[in-house]
Amino acid sequence: MSEPTSAGPHSAFRWTYEGRAWIFGDEVGVDGDLMPLEFALKRETRLDVLARHTFEQLDPDFHKKVAPGDIVVAGRRFAQGNPHIQGLLGLKGLELGLICESISSGSFRNAVNAGLAFLPNCPAVRKHVGQGDRLRVNFETGEVSNLSTGWTSHYSPLPEALRTIVAGGGWRLLFRRGWAEAAPPPP
Repeated sequence: MSEPTSAGPHSAFRWTYEGRAWIFGDEVGVDGDLMPLEFALKRETRLDVLARHTFEQLDPDFHKKVAPGDIVVAGRRFAQGNPHIQGLLGLKGLELGLICESISSGSFRNAVNAGLAFLPNCPAVRKHVGQGDRLRVNFETGEVSNLSTGWTSHYSPLPEALRTIVAGGGWRLLFRRGWAEAAPPPP
């Protein structure tokens, strides 16, 4: 796992991931492909629980194969379907990054809300990355490097305001911190 890459408001967040690529195709669904629907119906949000079930219907041992810092590389319309956050929380629980050719708007919002390191608009990235390739991705700057082949490209990172939410751990943690700071001191 790598350390934070910059000083400033986002320095405590790990923006650079280096690890193996895990390739998924186009139109990976939120419910079923990314996470079994039952966890959305139960409103499960515990990262440790969700991590064990991430992609289990596509690869039952996925959670055992990946390591923190690995990167999911997905095609177009990643996480399509109902905008449930559980699959994206599962990726965060596994400490994985995500780069995709495109992502549905509801899942885009949920990835930010989950505090997931991701690049949502990386056209044709799968043409340059193979299963198991070693990648380095700086989610703050948008630089993607395939260390196995020498290929490097730059994609648009999230806007600063959204990176602030991601770096804060997602909307819930950021909200709690803000609420705690705004609350009057106890008597």
